[in-house]
Amino acid sequence: MGALSSLATVGLNLALAQQGSKREASSINAERDQQIRAIQAQDEEVRRREQEQLRRQLAAQRARAAAAGVGRGGSAQAVLRGLIEENEAADQARQERSALRISDINRDANRAQQRNLLDFVGT
Repeated sequence: MGALSSLATVGLNLALAQQGSKREASSINAERDQQIRAIQAQDEEVRRREQEQLRRQLAAQRARAAAAGVGRGGSAQAVLRGLIEENEAADQARQERSALRISDINRDANRAQQRNLLDFVGT
């Protein structure tokens, strides 16, 4: 009877440890998701502000070119294209930085879950 009681205790401890491990994994995932959402929201806000700034810069540049009488000239168009390309390059760089940050967050979450699993197995 003592062996049966001991076996039941081991089973209960294992079930409790497994439940704790699942809660920990869920918590890690929730924190990871929250961090990723924050990065994405920040990225979208920066993109929106930069688009608005570009729109103002293009309008101001067009007005200057028109005032100088070269509104339809090739050089005016080149300046506008340059502003657009500069904005696109900055946007691409920001997206790459955000992707790296998200990748780091995912990697860290995966490592934390692996440590959690190893702790569970070692229990």
